[in-house]
Amino acid sequence: MVSMELKNPILDIEMTEENKDKLDSLKDGFEELSAEEKIDVIDFQNVMLQKVSIHREKYGMPDSSQAPKRDADEIISHMTPKSLDYSQMCINYYVSKISSTLRK
Repeated sequence: MVSMELKNPILDIEMTEENKDKLDSLKDGFEELSAEEKIDVIDFQNVMLQKVSIHREKYGMPDSSQAPKRDADEIISHMTPKSLDYSQMCINYYVSKISSTLRK
């Protein structure tokens, strides 16, 4: 089986002094997930990123890394507590990014 590299969209956000610690923490958390959990969190982020794609540049969001083949319900029902927790951290980061843009 050829292993394709799993591309975590949140790690495409440009690293700055301000977000370095948070992105390092998200990178480390991603590495702790199993391969199956990684696929779930990537698919879930891609579903979310496609929903906000028209506002992507405005909020500095990464592009989705691939078109998800499952809908959010199917992804979530397959997720483990660990991958759900990780996805929650990613969502929190995206939301804080949007709110800091809106406050400018």
